[in-house]
Amino acid sequence: MLHSQFRTRFRWVVAALLGFLLTCSAGTTYAQFGAIPYYGKNRVKYDKFDWHIYTTDHFEIFYYPELEEHLGRIASYAESAYQQISADLRHDLAFVVPLVVFKTHSEFEQQLIFPGASPEGVGAFAEPQRNRIVLPIDEPPDGLYRLIVHELTHIFEFDIIPRSIIRDTIPLWVDEGLSDYMAGVWRPLDLMQVRDAAVADIVPSMTEFERYGGFASGRVVYNLGHAAFEFMEERWGLEGIREFLFALRRNAIGGGEDPYEEAFDLESEEFDDAYKAYLEERF
Repeated sequence: MLHSQFRTRFRWVVAALLGFLLTCSAGTTYAQFGAIPYYGKNRVKYDKFDWHIYTTDHFEIFYYPELEEHLGRIASYAESAYQQISADLRHDLAFVVPLVVFKTHSEFEQQLIFPGASPEGVGAFAEPQRNRIVLPIDEPPDGLYRLIVHELTHIFEFDIIPRSIIRDTIPLWVDEGLSDYMAGVWRPLDLMQVRDAAVADIVPSMTEFERYGGFASGRVVYNLGHAAFEFMEERWGLEGIREFLFALRRNAIGGGEDPYEEAFDLESEEFDDAYKAYLEERF
């Protein structure tokens, strides 16, 4: 009887632990937001997709027949994005990237690859456990290319800097800021947020900036990070950005020093002051 009760309690403990770990890992998808998402507003009707695989040098593109006419364009954008990011970061991936594409955003919202990762307002996402990208293609050509660049940059980040489901190993502004920086375009409202923060003197200390930093808009962390990488490029060039990423890598695996001192020969406070001065001069 005691053995039976012990086994029952043990199963409950294991189930609770697995639930906790799955909840933690669900928070590690990296999404491209067009707006602040919300959940549970509509019930989704799920379609059945007849999946096929189209292979390129660096991707396995998962598609269904309605997308076949677009495959050449998707493959071209994906390979061009890979070459751009790989050249800028001087880094290659040792694996082929699964790229799952949907024809429309409404179909993208039905994805079950990572449940809960595609609510309304989320344009695409990348997840580090299997290095997958999931996105819809109903964007103008330049917008679709930038979307692929943004999400593929996350895959490079996941490869360079190891991730943990237990703790954050890299600030959100680094992940999202680098992805927006690599996409290479400012939306007017995004740039306005950076200018307003600089003018109002509310730019946070980036070396201490965690998650969304208490800002009302979820886009602020993307935009301040984007501007931070432009600052790094202006002062230290692309090599400085690369050195910073690999300093973060060494710090994440436990063998590195302060990444700002290692990459830029600056203490954390000096980096923060230099970045704020850059924004004040820019705006």
